[in-house]
Amino acid sequence: LNTCRQGDDPLLPSISIPPSSSTSVVMDIVDEHRILCCECAVPIVPNSLNTCANCLNKRHDIGAAVSKQVQQNTCRGCDRFERRDGSWAAVEPESKELLALLLRKPRGLTSVRLVDASFIWTEPHSRRIKLKLTVQKEVAAAAVLQQSFVVEYVLGNKQCTACQRREAKDTWVAVVQMRQKVPHKRTFLWLEQLILKHRAHTDTTNIVEARDGVDFFFGSRAHAEKLVSFLASVAPVRTKHSKQLISQDTHTGKGRHKFTYSAEVLPLCREDLVWLPPATARAIGHVANLAIVSKVSNVLHLLDPCTMQSTELQPLLFWKAPFRAAMSRAQLVEFVVLDIELEEQPWRRGKAAPSSGGGDDLPLGTQANQAVQSAKMLRAARAAEARASKLAEISVARRDDFGTNDRSMRSISHLGGVLKVGDYAWGYCVAASPLAAELADAEAQRLPEVVLVKKSYSERRRAPRRRHWKLQHLQKESEPGVLRGRHMDTSGYEEQYEEFMQDLEEDPTLRAHVDLYREPNVPAPISVSHRQHPAQPAVDDDDLCGDGGQDSDGDDGDGSGHDDDGFPDVELEELLDGLSLGADSDEEQFTFSTTEDGETPSFLTAEQRASALANVPPEFAMPSGAAPAFHF
Repeated sequence: LNTCRQGDDPLLPSISIPPSSSTSVVMDIVDEHRILCCECAVPIVPNSLNTCANCLNKRHDIGAAVSKQVQQNTCRGCDRFERRDGSWAAVEPESKELLALLLRKPRGLTSVRLVDASFIWTEPHSRRIKLKLTVQKEVAAAAVLQQSFVVEYVLGNKQCTACQRREAKDTWVAVVQMRQKVPHKRTFLWLEQLILKHRAHTDTTNIVEARDGVDFFFGSRAHAEKLVSFLASVAPVRTKHSKQLISQDTHTGKGRHKFTYSAEVLPLCREDLVWLPPATARAIGHVANLAIVSKVSNVLHLLDPCTMQSTELQPLLFWKAPFRAAMSRAQLVEFVVLDIELEEQPWRRGKAAPSSGGGDDLPLGTQANQAVQSAKMLRAARAAEARASKLAEISVARRDDFGTNDRSMRSISHLGGVLKVGDYAWGYCVAASPLAAELADAEAQRLPEVVLVKKSYSERRRAPRRRHWKLQHLQKESEPGVLRGRHMDTSGYEEQYEEFMQDLEEDPTLRAHVDLYREPNVPAPISVSHRQHPAQPAVDDDDLCGDGGQDSDGDDGDGSGHDDDGFPDVELEELLDGLSLGADSDEEQFTFSTTEDGETPSFLTAEQRASALANVPPEFAMPSGAAPAFHF
């Protein structure tokens, strides 16, 4: 009895044997007519070729055209596999992606029909990958052969193009050149903090400082375009781009390019005095030609100091008729305020001052509430700025001439809510500037004698004082070979950086957009002797100075005695990161100073705490044994 199982011979018909009728089916097979193979005389079921499967396999080897050993290149630096077209792909071992990549390698595999493919386990150190392939092919009419075999892949080492550029110090594909043609770095210091806060520099491969700006290098064109889009959203820039052919494959026509993006910031900065061209002044709403740059964002915010009319200048409109600043910060003059007369503002008659925004108090220093805290501080700063903007006629005198002559000048300014008699202010002497000589006689006669820009805190700056906060910086290239030939002048960098730090201290709206970090080695300023609870009576200054050993003006030597000048100090709750609660040190403790907004913690050392307690009068002193400190 010649019987066979289903699948032993591809040319035999498929036979299913149910358990209930197994005997009858076997009898059918026995009774079936059979013939002898024409080559080996083995009894077989008749077919169109009258040949058995073994003879067909000997006559037709369908897997002979398929390569059984293939060379596969991998990169040792990044563990990527090379495709057949020369590109590289990062795939996981024994994954579907790796199987698809390997099946495109063997030659002759397209001439057969692939039925199944699977990995065969090999030792990792053997540098071999084996695949078991099952293929089919029709060798004659209604005759399909199936065959299984093993294809071996030999792994070789080859450096990919990205690793080659990295080793050759040619790692960048695109560069963003940020430029501003001004003699200072204040704008780049501000943009640096915005880039750090929004983490727009995470994809850079290198950052190199240039003479008029900064160069950002990227390994991908998409990352460079992402930074260009970010700069266009935070600064008034105009962008250009170009590409350069590095290499080209003559057979495929593919080439490698390097892309260069130029982002040029407008040559105007905050607190600059500008004279608008007549066409530009008409285009933005018939404003006055003389204006102050009050703010710089993705557009220029201009303010008329005589009427408090504000407007915005789009970068596209600026580049149609470019102009330079008539006077900049280097030409600021310090004045003494002699008299102030507030003028009535009809557009604000009967209107209440804008509120600083509600919201519950949030825990200090938590990363989850940083965005909420920043938005809350920004709303409060903008509300305070709106309340302080009042039109007034101010009589001033140059500080250098104060006491030597009786010359005074009058000016219409928007700083009526900020300045008071005896304060110092920074301003421009417009009538004596070269701008008056460049204009026509009719226009020069309408120029104001003085334009005040901001309040001056020069008296506070006289006392040496270390800041209890700091800023982060971008990690820039410091190798001399890379910086050679860039012709950078770093002589005034320290002075410009100090001016930028002072701007952050004096303007809460400006520092609400950046991240401030606590300086661990510098304690926070003492505030218990200057900030009291509203329910407590005010303490006489003579009593404080009598026991504390301070100067007559209340200055204790660290510059913190000028709290009556409205200086916007950097509070502890503004330090969003790098906040330490003193858990690592047993000497640091928290002492709460009560303000009108609630309780605000401040860092006090043992010496500062003893000095603060010594300034408290006896009627407000705590009983013996009661320490006014809270330990965490």
